[in-house]
Amino acid sequence: MYNATYHPLEGDNLKNILDNASEEEKKVIMEQVNAATAIKTRNYRITIVPPDERGRGGTWYNVENGIVTGSCREE
Repeated sequence: MYNATYHPLEGDNLKNILDNASEEEKKVIMEQVNAATAIKTRNYRITIVPPDERGRGGTWYNVENGIVTGSCREE
């Protein structure tokens, strides 16, 4: 059954991302999270460093209704 309740990325889910981020990355993350939350976007990607032209690498987090469902953090 489909659950129509919207859940923003917050609490421990957001804290886990921010704990591993630099100060500059935290700013980028919070800008994107706040923008998605403002318009109640359920599914989005937080992109810190985009993947290469083949879709590999980068630093990003996929968010589905407030839960991180995938990520990549390539230094």
